[in-house]
Amino acid sequence: MSDVVLGVDVGTYSVKGTVLDFQGNVVFQASEELPPVKIEQNTAQADPNTWWSSFKALLRKTYSKFDSRSIKSVCVGGQGPSLVPVSRDGAPLYDSLIWMDRRATNEASAISEATGNKVDAYLLEAKILWLKNHEGDIYDSTFKFLDAYGFITFKLTGQATAGVLSRNYTPWWSIPYWSPDHLRAVGVDVDKLPKPTLVGELIGIVTPAAAKETGLAQDTAVVQGVTDFAHDILGAGVVRPELALDHGGTSQGFDLCWPSSLEDPQNRILSTEHIVPEQWNISGLMSTTGAVLRWLRNNFCQQEISEAARSRIDVYDILTDKASRVPVGSSGLVVLPYFAGERSPIWDTNARGVIFGLTLDHTKAHLVRAVMESVAYSLRHVKEVVEELGGVVKEIRSVGGQSRSILWNQIKADVLGVPVVSLTHEPTEPLGSAMIAGCGIKIFKSFIDASDRIVRVKQRFEPNPSNRRVYDNYYALYKSLYPSIKGRFEDLAHTRLIS
Repeated sequence: MSDVVLGVDVGTYSVKGTVLDFQGNVVFQASEELPPVKIEQNTAQADPNTWWSSFKALLRKTYSKFDSRSIKSVCVGGQGPSLVPVSRDGAPLYDSLIWMDRRATNEASAISEATGNKVDAYLLEAKILWLKNHEGDIYDSTFKFLDAYGFITFKLTGQATAGVLSRNYTPWWSIPYWSPDHLRAVGVDVDKLPKPTLVGELIGIVTPAAAKETGLAQDTAVVQGVTDFAHDILGAGVVRPELALDHGGTSQGFDLCWPSSLEDPQNRILSTEHIVPEQWNISGLMSTTGAVLRWLRNNFCQQEISEAARSRIDVYDILTDKASRVPVGSSGLVVLPYFAGERSPIWDTNARGVIFGLTLDHTKAHLVRAVMESVAYSLRHVKEVVEELGGVVKEIRSVGGQSRSILWNQIKADVLGVPVVSLTHEPTEPLGSAMIAGCGIKIFKSFIDASDRIVRVKQRFEPNPSNRRVYDNYYALYKSLYPSIKGRFEDLAHTRLIS
């Protein structure tokens, strides 16, 4: 059996793995489902123990094709920022406050005021401070605060690390590395934080205890990963300027590779260092885009779910087929997909979903298409901010569950006005993890070398000019809706608080 490397992604709904041989061929892929996330109002929690159990189940599937001794390195990335407080032996002390969790609004405001840095409730420091304020015993008992992927690598190696993209950048914090002055202002103990470690560096090897529990060989290298967006970018080959990534899953990520930072005085988008040295990632993060279609499926599409089960086809294929018969613009139906607040570009925890323009003539198919179009509108909203600041988008690479829909890819191309392409190898997060695992043991010269050898375009979708003209009008309406009712979202949040 030839030697291989394994890339893993700890997602919101599943743990996924991709195996590459030393020539860069994708030779195996598998996934393991996770239990549902516990979501209520502004909170979203998951049990980290289920990540570890699913990771081990994923390994067992891999061993059905490969001897565990042939796996020479492992890299784990994952969802984030998702906070995991652990004991010294790696046991979780509290459910993870995952990336969707927005409960730390007051803490974020306090940190912003204390430090002068704009801090959002989804950042790790705000979540840590929330634990300190509301679960003091948990905070005091915590050995280290980890992220989702750091939890898995800690269990494998006994080393508490946090992946960084350069010597200057710490993800999911408003500070470079662990600034003592900043941490004192925030009220976080530095000794409870993991060691910042450069992506692609060797963390260590699998411990004897982890080898016994997982079946991995004790000499298996464990290579540092980072949060899934960077793995996604690498796995999609967005490694040169003017290429952008649209990751359409439960949430949405827009990432442009650009040769410099694009600073936004209004803090609508993010400029962070790219996984490729000397490049920048210009990004927008949207909270519940694909999740809205999942909500629609779960609550209103029992007939289609039953039909899919009988026909052994994907229920989303049935839904998108019906949506394809609805006119462009969904006959005047417009959706704001802010079902759990929104991040880029409005950054409003209080924002909520809106279905605007409903009439007695609208059907379920109209609503499905309107949800799909709303995702494209939200991407365009971010893209316009990027372009306003000087960025240029020549091509968008579509990945994630949404990319499997020909209709959705075409809607995005029409709304955004640039070509959208799908890729041969998906999912891209564990593929990026596998590339990093390979770079960590020098089977690839660099991240760009790995990307150039592995990533291939599958299908290209060009914008339809006539559809674009229709969408321009509906997008203008979409963009005007939020400012016109922003105050009512605040009223609703207050009303719910006092009810």
